[in-house]
Amino acid sequence: MQHTITVDNEITLRPTLMSDAPLIFDAFSTQGNYLRQWLPIAADFNTLDDVCDYIENCDCEGIGSYSIVYNGQFAGHIAVKNISYLSHISELGYWLTKPLQGRGIMTRSVQTFINQLFTKSATNRLVIKCAVGNERSRQIPIRLNFKLEGVERDGEMSADGHYNDLEVFSLLKSEYEQLINQKS
Repeated sequence: MQHTITVDNEITLRPTLMSDAPLIFDAFSTQGNYLRQWLPIAADFNTLDDVCDYIENCDCEGIGSYSIVYNGQFAGHIAVKNISYLSHISELGYWLTKPLQGRGIMTRSVQTFINQLFTKSATNRLVIKCAVGNERSRQIPIRLNFKLEGVERDGEMSADGHYNDLEVFSLLKSEYEQLINQKS
């Protein structure tokens, strides 16, 4: 699935490149306090080399790690993680730089990415986990008709060392297909 994906005339998802490392590092350096409360990976991005190591290892076996580009500007990241090939389950993770939030960038990106996963891979169940209290993040699966399954208690340790409960949302391929058919 590693190819550039056009979301619309403002947004492109392109495979994350090593040349994105300074942009990712800059986002975490300048918005560290904001990103640290929600993203465990922020604890690992102390140097540019740390980000390079992450990029090198986050391809998820060819399924996808993408940089979100908004009007030619690096805006964030979206990737598949925690894949279960036997059960055809994928988990989607994402983050967006704070100055670009509130413009629908992530919702449109996730919607397009979902389409790619359900049509170009064997994914049958897609999961999004959001830290309780991260209202911007949790609105995305809600807008995209994911079902709230429950709360995973102390599901993830944040970069600042405290544990976040995670709301677990899922969307099945059959539900996605039904939504697409309703729109037609």
